Amino acid sequence: MRLVSGPAGSGKTSLILDQLRANVAAPVRLLVPTATMAQHLQNQLAREGHVFRRGLIQTLSSFLREWVEDAAEVPLPVLYLITEDAARRVNRPEFARVIDLPGFGASLAKTIAEFAGAGCDSARLSSCLPEAPLAEAFLAVYREVDRELACRGLATRARRLQLAAERIAAEGTRGIVSVWLDGFHALPEPELALIAALGRHADLTLTLDDLDLTSDFRARLASLGFREERLQRRRAHPARQVFKAPGVERETEEIARRILDLDASGRPFREIGIVVRASETYVPVLRATLARFGIPARFYFDQELDRHPAVRFLRGAMDAMLSGWDHARTLAVLRLAPRFADSGALDRFDFAVREQMPGSGMADLRAQLIDDAGQFRPGADKLAHKLDSLAALEEWRGYSLHPKDWATRFRTLRNIFRPARPPAAATHELALDWRSQADALDAFDEALEEAALCLDGREISIEPWWSTVKSVLRLKRLRVADGRRNVVHVLSAQEARQWSLPVMFVCGMVEKQFPRFHTQDPFFPDTARCQLNESGIRVRTAAEFEREERALFESALESATMQATLSWPEFDARGETNLKSLFLEELLLPAAVDSRPVRPAGGVRLPLRAACIREETLLSIIRERTASVTPTSLESFLQCPFQHFANRILKLRPAPVRPEDRLTFLIQGNIVHEVLKDWWTGQGEIAPVFERVFNRVIAEKHVPSGYHTERLRYQMLDDLRNFAAEHGWERGAFQSRTEEPFELRLADILVSGKIDRLDTRGDGSAYVIDYKYSAPQRVKAKLKNENLLQAPLYLLAAHECFQARPEGMFYIGVKSETVYAGWSDTALMGGMPMPQNWLADTRGRALRIVEEIRSGRIEAAPADRDNCGFCDFRDACRVDLGQPSGLPAAEGA
Repeated sequence: MRLVSGPAGSGKTSLILDQLRANVAAPVRLLVPTATMAQHLQNQLAREGHVFRRGLIQTLSSFLREWVEDAAEVPLPVLYLITEDAARRVNRPEFARVIDLPGFGASLAKTIAEFAGAGCDSARLSSCLPEAPLAEAFLAVYREVDRELACRGLATRARRLQLAAERIAAEGTRGIVSVWLDGFHALPEPELALIAALGRHADLTLTLDDLDLTSDFRARLASLGFREERLQRRRAHPARQVFKAPGVERETEEIARRILDLDASGRPFREIGIVVRASETYVPVLRATLARFGIPARFYFDQELDRHPAVRFLRGAMDAMLSGWDHARTLAVLRLAPRFADSGALDRFDFAVREQMPGSGMADLRAQLIDDAGQFRPGADKLAHKLDSLAALEEWRGYSLHPKDWATRFRTLRNIFRPARPPAAATHELALDWRSQADALDAFDEALEEAALCLDGREISIEPWWSTVKSVLRLKRLRVADGRRNVVHVLSAQEARQWSLPVMFVCGMVEKQFPRFHTQDPFFPDTARCQLNESGIRVRTAAEFEREERALFESALESATMQATLSWPEFDARGETNLKSLFLEELLLPAAVDSRPVRPAGGVRLPLRAACIREETLLSIIRERTASVTPTSLESFLQCPFQHFANRILKLRPAPVRPEDRLTFLIQGNIVHEVLKDWWTGQGEIAPVFERVFNRVIAEKHVPSGYHTERLRYQMLDDLRNFAAEHGWERGAFQSRTEEPFELRLADILVSGKIDRLDTRGDGSAYVIDYKYSAPQRVKAKLKNENLLQAPLYLLAAHECFQARPEGMFYIGVKSETVYAGWSDTALMGGMPMPQNWLADTRGRALRIVEEIRSGRIEAAPADRDNCGFCDFRDACRVDLGQPSGLPAAEGA
């Protein structure tokens, strides 16, 4: 057996490929650690014109199947669930306080998998159990896990390697004359046993990097009969660059900008890679950034299966059925159905159901699809068909089946997931989506089989079965096949060891990300692991994990053949300074440069072209819809033309709020307005009036009872009682009319509204009153807001529609304290003098505003950016809000 060693760039893989090319037609094998490396080498030989069997280049796992077809490997999710169940059955007192914590089961299963991978089963561990506080308890669980695996006919990967080694030693290699192993970095004892068995019957060559060849490992290989041939580095070290950025987002933007510069200079995307160590931090940001910059990228990372939309749909359908078709859960399922992604009928149905929530039952859902004539609403027939397909699952609740029979039945669940119809021109991104859906559904079927392996053969109801399936889905991973070639390769640090590309970016060079910080194992700390190593059980210590971190870093640098760029963010998400990676401190690197901002420096905003409608057909619709306006709609336009366009012209509606948030500021204000309308003219106690109005409104709006509702109820009642007890206004001097609607003609437009209260004296003088259930400071601020037209338009309506002589207008704030803020020619209640020509100027101003609306102006141009945070359409416009400040959230009506 031959060991070929050397540093990165010494030509080890090239040597193996040259030998493989010379024997491509012979019965030989090249074994590699990962499927991506196998595919890469297969493609390379195919592009060179070689014709060969697919099995010529294999992963070690796929090669293993030829020898151990009778020993099924335990899937990782099954091992985790069996371990959790075994720990509960063993019920060791050492684990009593943590047995139900999800992290404990994962940590226990991880250590068991590590020991099994090192060729140490529970029997071997018991013969050399080290001194550790939790060693006995761990061994008890490990024994139970081994027993459960044997009962189910499952084997760990190490056991399958052992079986394969025994059979190859006894039977030979079935005609294989040469075997090469390339790209491996860690070879535990079970793999070494298999390699030794292969070496007895075939010419075997193993390549290893100097980073992986410790003195102990080299001695172990020599004891197996390997003779070492060392190669020297032939490839020059890549040029190195380094830059820093304020944060992760700016760091990924700088990487994207540099990739575009490389592309513009002629460098194909396929020759560029990005190495990621902290995938949970960088992968989501890189996905979004590269897509935003239009850079095609392939991510070599597994996804969580239960987060895939197709699996979320199937999982949500079962959860909704088991909940009795809870309306919130059922709506979430329908939103995930591909054929309803842009359905107006579903939008209308969604809003109608949300307004009635909370609720449950399929009958109430179907009732929302029927109009008063008993016919389906427009587009509702397809929704009804989807609800029927979901309702067909209801009969499953009455079944009691064996786990394998449940798996068979649940395989039909994928039939309710119907992909969207293909468009006329399919894109590559759409093809990836379809492939992703197919892979996810296949993985869902695999999860069903694995769930059946976790359970014994007894008949069970659907609830425990589905609970087990969901646990498997949570643990199972998914990687979608992506056959594109000219893409940027986003690689994990482990995956990058198999690659060699001209340009590599290594991001996230901060402490605890690269290198990662490795704590000692809670079950077997380093002292115990050293004892195990002395007994011949090779398990890693924290020091070895640190050595592997360094090897990962050095291999990431050397995977670049021309240029390696390292980067790090100066600050974390909380704004605290990151500690630069110690690996950077040890390298002789050029001075770090700052990233170039994508946007202009100094906070300068790029000018936006004013959005305006020019099409005459559309302008005629705007004229039609502005034949009648309200003071509020005019104020909305002055605040922001886009807000007015979305709300008043398009008449878009925001989604109904959640039940617990249903008693909004607007509804509170409406309740207060109605109470004051009924009480002001009738006088008497205000509390009974409030109780009647409040109870009716919360019933109509389906406001759930609870602490929040009661707190707001008592607050409104206290505020109304305080207002009723206030005697500053000369109530007896006026005749009051409440909730008076009006229509004010201004040229060719009609201004309509409703005056909360119009107080008139016998001489015809009048005051307009408008109630505001808002904080006192917001009420007072209205006097200084020049974009408010309600006051002068209401005064104009009082004069022209009710033949009154307006002497003033007051906003009355009712919340927290009674506040009068307004204008009065008689200085009543401390009112400010009314501006000169106020009503005439307002008439002309209102006409100019309507003319501006009819001209098609719709750009997002807020007058007060602080109010943008309360706009229902803030997610649709392109305004950079910056840091809003000022008044608190908008309240009341």
